[in-house]
Amino acid sequence: MIELPDNFSALTKPDLFEAFKIQLKKDFENSGLNSDFVSKVMPDYGLILQMVAIEVNAVIKQSSTKLNELLYRIDISELQIKKLSKLNPEADFIDIVAELIIKRELQKVVIRQMFKE
Repeated sequence: MIELPDNFSALTKPDLFEAFKIQLKKDFENSGLNSDFVSKVMPDYGLILQMVAIEVNAVIKQSSTKLNELLYRIDISELQIKKLSKLNPEADFIDIVAELIIKRELQKVVIRQMFKE
């Protein structure tokens, strides 16, 4: 699997950022979740993390089943969550899930872009 830089520099490239937003919106919608927040997302990792964390929190409050559906659709495993939690024991569960969502969505976009070229 392709590793992205920790600073998520792909978010600063306009074409990749737009593709990231489209992918994020699609996966939230296909999981039966609200995706309105995506239109407000700016190419700033900290703000994206905050917005995705707010949505993850809302999903958790709504239903743990919905969270599982979202994670399955995006392709995030329980093992990935446990691994990142172990590496960052002080981090909040919601922030860990939000970070994994952003990373995986970016991976999808970057991989798709690589195969286009």
